[in-house]
Amino acid sequence: MRVLLGARVLARHRDRGFAYAWPTGRFFGASLTTLWDFEDLRVPAWFSRALALRYTYRDETLGWMQDAEGSRLWQIQTAHALALPADCPSWSDELRALRPAAEVRERVLQFHRRYLASAPYVGVMVRSHAVAHSETLLSSPLEWYERRMHEIRERSPHVVFFVSADTDEAFHRLASSVPGCVGFQGKGPYNSAQALVASVADLYLLAASSHMLGAHYSSFPELAQRLAGDGLLLETSRSPTGPAQISVPESPLRPHVRLAAAW
Repeated sequence: MRVLLGARVLARHRDRGFAYAWPTGRFFGASLTTLWDFEDLRVPAWFSRALALRYTYRDETLGWMQDAEGSRLWQIQTAHALALPADCPSWSDELRALRPAAEVRERVLQFHRRYLASAPYVGVMVRSHAVAHSETLLSSPLEWYERRMHEIRERSPHVVFFVSADTDEAFHRLASSVPGCVGFQGKGPYNSAQALVASVADLYLLAASSHMLGAHYSSFPELAQRLAGDGLLLETSRSPTGPAQISVPESPLRPHVRLAAAW
């Protein structure tokens, strides 16, 4: 999302048109419009690859931009956020302006209303699946989450933890160890359409928390923090602990619009 939204910001900034390729299939089962309301033009991945024979893929540095000024088409392919010019709007603002798709909205609102609306809560984002980066698995083991959750609960005995785990096994381990855990289970096969809809619902509920524990070296909790803005502190095993102050969003669908709160 950071690449796609960064490219859209850049296109508008340079008064260019914008289109995107979003491959789906066995390894990624959901289109962008299954997850968010998104009206920009989508082109097939094969079409983009064919165009690359003439319009080569560019990287996130944008160091190529001046030389490519006269080119009719810029194609950007990267796993990293674009190094946007200083006078460009932030892609984070684009993310916050997006509206989740109807199925995602319904899941978020129903779950929040049932389990999370009564008081500020702590979001917990766990990466334990075998496909997770080795640095994440090494730096953010389940033992770290258990220790920090117990410490938080000692300070705030009635706090609720919204746990977003990429395996049911990780969720059940935390829920059996720490009281007050809630979260989606049975999300479906990894990266299936069902699982990805659940993941975007997780994203908004994490962003709507008042404090977040997240996996080190993982883009997902960072995306949730971007969605929430400065009102939400992301804590990892490599970052400081404890927020100076806490806040709650007016709506879990707009987690960046916040009000002061207390545990």
